[in-house]
Amino acid sequence: MAETIIYLVISFLASFVFVILGISQYKSKKPVAMNTGEKPPCEDELTDVSEWNHRHGKNLIIYGCLLFLTMSVFLYCLRKFENTTVQLILFFAVIIGELVWLEVQHNMLKRKLIKQ
Repeated sequence: MAETIIYLVISFLASFVFVILGISQYKSKKPVAMNTGEKPPCEDELTDVSEWNHRHGKNLIIYGCLLFLTMSVFLYCLRKFENTTVQLILFFAVIIGELVWLEVQHNMLKRKLIKQ
């Protein structure tokens, strides 16, 4: 039981980091960057800074919630089913899918909101 609580607390804290980042990006007045090392666009390069920040913030908040949900479901499945290898493959596939979703959303926003 203790290991379950520890796992869920660590999962919550890891996920909560993304929620906090999302909230700070949502409230930011200056343009934010999604990826590490990426320079955010200048204010004059964007058609709407507020929408840029709000969409990125919402995406990170959603990602943080989905990450915790994914880790919780993974823990449940580990305890319920026998085949750990398949579960690990599915777990990593879902995590990678969530990251791909974030990147696709970011690229869509770049096409929509960055002036050509």
